[in-house]
Amino acid sequence: MTAVTSREVIHHFSAIAARVAAGEELTVTRYGKPLLKLIQVPQAEVSPQEREALIEKVLSIRMTGSLGKKFERSDAYDD
Repeated sequence: MTAVTSREVIHHFSAIAARVAAGEELTVTRYGKPLLKLIQVPQAEVSPQEREALIEKVLSIRMTGSLGKKFERSDAYDD
């Protein structure tokens, strides 16, 4: 595991994030002591049934939505 300083993270965040996204695990140090561990968040896999249910939900919202009403975020959630 590679160590980077908190200053490096502040000044080079995009590069550090790219390294972590590529699978590298980094330890962030502050005054030479380990402070944080940066790891990539595992991607959740959606089952085919969940995917199909989401598609149906989006299509139903799209088809039943009033043409005069502006779409609101709450329209995407079940009551």
